[in-house]
Amino acid sequence: MSTELWTPISSHAHELGEGLRRTPDGVRWVDLLKGEMYVWTPGTQASPLCTHKLGKPLGMAQEDAAGRLLAIAGTGVVQLLDDGTDVPLADTGLDPARYRVNDGALAPDGSFWFGTMVHNGSEPDGAVWRWDATGTGLDKMLGGIDIPNGPVFLPDGRGMLIADSAAGRILRSTLADPADTGAFAQTADGSPDGMYVDGRSRVWNAVWGAARLDVYAQDATLLAGIPLPVVQPTSVLLTDEPDPWVLVTSAATGLSDPGPFDGFTIAAPFSRVAPGLGH
Repeated sequence: MSTELWTPISSHAHELGEGLRRTPDGVRWVDLLKGEMYVWTPGTQASPLCTHKLGKPLGMAQEDAAGRLLAIAGTGVVQLLDDGTDVPLADTGLDPARYRVNDGALAPDGSFWFGTMVHNGSEPDGAVWRWDATGTGLDKMLGGIDIPNGPVFLPDGRGMLIADSAAGRILRSTLADPADTGAFAQTADGSPDGMYVDGRSRVWNAVWGAARLDVYAQDATLLAGIPLPVVQPTSVLLTDEPDPWVLVTSAATGLSDPGPFDGFTIAAPFSRVAPGLGH
């Protein structure tokens, strides 16, 4: 796709850009494998600020109701501090030489859900975990997913979607019984990665390897496929402006001949890249 509609907002290509989330006045994302986190304010000319360098995989970060900046890092949950350090809160007990965190999100009830996966080339073994953010426990909720992405939580406060990336599908489940999964969508020509639910309850999915975003209605009807100038998009987010910014992270890892935007975090006005959807 032509790069004309999109603007790179990261200052450099990331090995594995991931985890777009809101901040109180902007957005953040991570370079997962390098353990770096960046923040940026839409509408400014300022470059993103690198706020943390953890020296271990960093999947995403999000403020909880108490104002703590919670993150998944290494093989568990940490709190990120303003001085750039982190405080361990809970750990899966997995061997960090074999496993790492991947993606996650805070649920409507305040619990923290995240996925782990194998990263050393050995037999795949992914899982989805739940941590009670009051500090009362960390539990494995769902196994058998080689590379879990998400989850994202649906507007009803009970449902959630989990991307089973290696199988090319998105699963529908519930907070009450996450192991009871059903099909939501099968992705064509790529692997479903990070997801976002917008103000109209539409589900946006970054399709790794296919250079596009898929947009679904709540009933799983595919509403649009939005082409991107990055081969490996990893997460997506919409801002709150009257004409929202569509933000996308991407990865340069594994590409023998990356294009000019591969690995960058990119942005474009909604009205230009998805005019048929309305906002």
